[in-house]
Amino acid sequence: MLQDAWVVDMERKLDESEPSAKTEKWPKHSIFRVPPRFKMVHGRGEASIYMPQTVALGPFHHDNDGLKPMEEHKMRAVRHLLQRAQRTIGELVKSMEEVAQDLEDAYMDLGDEWRGENRVKFLEMMIADGCFLLEVMREEDSRKDYVNSDPIFSKKGVRHVQSFVQRDMLMLENQLPLKVLQRIVAVETGKPPSDGDVVINNILLKFLCTENWDPRVASNGLGLHPLDLYRRSLLKWPGPVHRGVAGILGRKRPPPDVPRSAQKLADAGIRFRTSRRKFQLDDIEFKTTRTVMMPRLYLDDTTHYKYHNMMAFEAMHVRTSNDVTAFVLFMKDIIDSAEDVAHLRRKRIIVHDLADDDAAVVKMFNTLTKDVPKYGDSRLCGVREEMEDYYKKSICKSLWFVPWSFLKNKHFRSPWTFIALVAAICLVATDIMQTFYAVMSYEVAKTSLQAH
Repeated sequence: MLQDAWVVDMERKLDESEPSAKTEKWPKHSIFRVPPRFKMVHGRGEASIYMPQTVALGPFHHDNDGLKPMEEHKMRAVRHLLQRAQRTIGELVKSMEEVAQDLEDAYMDLGDEWRGENRVKFLEMMIADGCFLLEVMREEDSRKDYVNSDPIFSKKGVRHVQSFVQRDMLMLENQLPLKVLQRIVAVETGKPPSDGDVVINNILLKFLCTENWDPRVASNGLGLHPLDLYRRSLLKWPGPVHRGVAGILGRKRPPPDVPRSAQKLADAGIRFRTSRRKFQLDDIEFKTTRTVMMPRLYLDDTTHYKYHNMMAFEAMHVRTSNDVTAFVLFMKDIIDSAEDVAHLRRKRIIVHDLADDDAAVVKMFNTLTKDVPKYGDSRLCGVREEMEDYYKKSICKSLWFVPWSFLKNKHFRSPWTFIALVAAICLVATDIMQTFYAVMSYEVAKTSLQAH
């Protein structure tokens, strides 16, 4: 009897384990809480790489006491934007209500305090956060209605707060669906929502990529949120994911026995060159001329949190490829020591200003790839395989490149050693020529005497 009750209870739990109402929303989720396993990898002191520090965007950190001082500035942004556009808050609310369900579905594990009867509170937050972002990101000429002493939206205020807002906009837990900005711009301009997609993408990318963004970079369609759009701007092929599909993106390859670092590959005759598309991470190719074409990579103190959050997004969003993760793993393979970084730096592939110099770059990539599955489906796996095949099979490598590299690294590290070798060769060549001419002169003289 007890067993029958247990079976019935288990059957009920199995029926409730995968409710259709929940599974139908899984593909719609694009904003997530970072799981504890991600944060544990980096230790307690590094947990801040996933946490906003200045402004809360969206519901996950809305009640954070340290971020509440920015809330009053959000309301001022809403007021100025509506006054400037000569629109009412009612028009904005009505437009936002039309996509309210989509906005809710974007957040995985959205609490009940934002749903149902509390949707009004949720939409108020969406409007306030969206207007704040638009006002901060816009050009100075669009904010002339703020007083010069405004601590956030004046010229000086924006310059001060810009880097902090940029950082918080790239936190996975701190994302705002770009549909919010789409609706605000539509109400502001009186045009259909989709008409503002290009404008929104350009405003966001110009704000987030202050120095490195190329305005010719395509961003097909409205991004999911700022982090998604930023990630897509770094990729040459930012298309939909095809995980597990056979072919160049899906063929799983066995890992090499020992990953070859950049210096080892260079010693084998492989040359590293920068590609024309400087900022597109997946634009890496191995040419038949034994040349690896790579993007120029700028590294600074903000790089680690940007990559951590993009990699977390790739791991959790089922419709996103793993291209950034694959790039980081590729770089980890070819960067084994400060010597490898120095070689790539000389080729202008890596440009950085990190405090501990080249050793800091090695440490950064070691940290980024900690507990990350090493081999997956990626186009870069094919590039890596081509480089390994060349390294293992090249005859020129064994006959010329490796011996020359050994001599260069072992005996010619100092330029004076090389100069001394050249001078010695010249002296020996001079002695040989003098000896040759002396012998030839003697033979000519001997022949002349015999003739007489």
